[in-house]
Amino acid sequence: MKLSQLATSLDLPHHGKDVTLKGVAPVESAGDGMLTFVQSANWLKRVEGAAAVIIPQELAETPPDIPCLISPAPVLSAADAGKILGMSSHPGPAPGIHPSAVIDPSAELGARVAIGPGVVVEADVVIGEGCQIHPNVVIHQGSRLGCGCIIHANAVIGAEGFGFEFVGGKHARITHFGGVAIGDDVEVGAGTTIDRARFGMTTIGEGSRIDNQVQVGHNVQIGKHCVIVSQVGIAGSCVVEDYAILAGQAGLAPHVTIGQGARIGASTGIAGGSVPAGETWSGWWGQPHRESMSQLSAMRKLPAFMKQVRAFMKKMEKSE
Repeated sequence: MKLSQLATSLDLPHHGKDVTLKGVAPVESAGDGMLTFVQSANWLKRVEGAAAVIIPQELAETPPDIPCLISPAPVLSAADAGKILGMSSHPGPAPGIHPSAVIDPSAELGARVAIGPGVVVEADVVIGEGCQIHPNVVIHQGSRLGCGCIIHANAVIGAEGFGFEFVGGKHARITHFGGVAIGDDVEVGAGTTIDRARFGMTTIGEGSRIDNQVQVGHNVQIGKHCVIVSQVGIAGSCVVEDYAILAGQAGLAPHVTIGQGARIGASTGIAGGSVPAGETWSGWWGQPHRESMSQLSAMRKLPAFMKQVRAFMKKMEKSE
């Protein structure tokens, strides 16, 4: 396909020679006939063998020497280009129910639902129109999935919450009577677990994206269009408001609130209280990012400072 044809299909402006394209590849491996993409001028310097490149709009005033497409979202445009150029991708399960799946007769499945091999859907489950349920997912009793959701392999929706009371020298299990309610257009990663509520519902808001191997505890309330990255742990009864982002391995203690649009850095622990809307927090003991970086900077200077202190002490001892 010619660059000009691809530009028309993507509704993007193009610049330079009308080269022939056969696929999309990352900068490091893009060779003859391949389209690549960059998001900054630094990455543009690394483009060598590619036939063409997708660049962000801020680089359009000084386009590169090689042919290019100009996009407000180069990564998304690259994915769309791959589809148009006929590149194969993992399509997920086809609409219908795989013969090895176990579906309770009381479960309600919407139109065009795709159920993969080994899936278990228990009683009183509702799965909305157009959902994709990948292999070996377990959806426990009373769970509700909106339309257009994607649940990746080995995820578990609605398992018993982690609730115990220490009585009489042992941990007594607390029964969880609630369920899980997932909004429309939610994606849940492979191996992720979302526990059912003790009472009421654990909820995931419309358009949220949850990565692989995330733990969502009982009664957690996750808002709309949130991003929860791999290995995050969210303890029971936390509230994550709309558009919040939790980076990899962040951890929330019970009853923490993350405000709308707030960002929690990787491996940050929030032990209690709340993070105000729009703020960025980081550090093993969660605090505002600027404070965390200031403390880290001071810690890095500590060895040199201690060396100065020891030299000063020796000098004082000699003077005595």
